[in-house]
Amino acid sequence: MDIRYLRPWARHVLIEDEASQLVMSIIRGEVKTTFFDIAEDKSQGSDGYSTGFYKTAWPIISEEVTTPVMEFFIHGRILKQVNATLLALIPKVQSLVTVVDFRPISCCNVLYKAITKIIVQRLWPLLDRMINPT
Repeated sequence: MDIRYLRPWARHVLIEDEASQLVMSIIRGEVKTTFFDIAEDKSQGSDGYSTGFYKTAWPIISEEVTTPVMEFFIHGRILKQVNATLLALIPKVQSLVTVVDFRPISCCNVLYKAITKIIVQRLWPLLDRMINPT
């Protein structure tokens, strides 16, 4: 698909080096570092496993964890089980009247959190160029 026709409407265009940062290959070490950077005190995911479990069991499960994360970045597909998120409403007050009396939380699979974190780490340095400040 030729996207040159979109250029007049694009305010911020990434240069080739910046764009290549977004699509560069992922390596196993990046996946491990990402998992170990996620705080252990976060709640467990919808699968019942916390980040602490993944860190403790890493020598045993690293291949089973790393492969689906890398597959996402290579093929753009994610397992349905990884993409499942449990949404819950936590009451903020005793007398619940409206929806604003609740705080929504989502329990995401830890693999999903890792994928999201890698995407954010790649986007973060480029956000100032990509987002119009006004």
